[in-house]
Amino acid sequence: MAEVFDSIQGEGFWAGVPMSFVRLAGCNAAELGLACVRWCDTPLSRAEQDGRKTSVEEVVAGVTLPRVCITGGEPLCQAVVLASLIRELHRVGAKVHLETNGTIDPGPLLDSGDPRTEPDWVVLSPKPPYFAIASGWHGAVDELKLVADEFLDNEQAERLSVSNPGAIVCVQPEWGGGRAALDRAIALVMSHPVWRLSAQVHRLLGLP
Repeated sequence: MAEVFDSIQGEGFWAGVPMSFVRLAGCNAAELGLACVRWCDTPLSRAEQDGRKTSVEEVVAGVTLPRVCITGGEPLCQAVVLASLIRELHRVGAKVHLETNGTIDPGPLLDSGDPRTEPDWVVLSPKPPYFAIASGWHGAVDELKLVADEFLDNEQAERLSVSNPGAIVCVQPEWGGGRAALDRAIALVMSHPVWRLSAQVHRLLGLP
């Protein structure tokens, strides 16, 4: 685990809602050659050794709010531990949000036969340049977060939306991309009125 902290959700559909955040260490983006390593806002959670060994019980004890967002890194890199963590958070009555890049099949969570290991809300944020999504996520995504960098064009965004039916699409300007990224995100949303523009509100407010 990298850290547990309370803050305001700054991105996507649930922006503005207080949540406890559990950040797991370890990410597969570099080994997969994903371009997000250039603009990742949590580089210190990429390697598993950047975190500290913590029991599931200790993590849950640090959670204080009714909604918990598990993020990373890439949480599915620790799928077995993740399933135990979600189960324990549900046991104490928490609603669990999971943020993932979607490259790892969610079988340990969704195919376990135990509904307590299933997140209550899945945010899938496919990463450039391949925007690859494991087949097991089909039909299980609640929110599709698309970061508008130079790789994300209209065709790619529409393909991702169509392949995730029912998911709320939130388009987010890449933070370091300046005006070009913002204009790209706005253009995508304006040409798809059911999509939403997502700004990183927590960064604008100086929150963790």
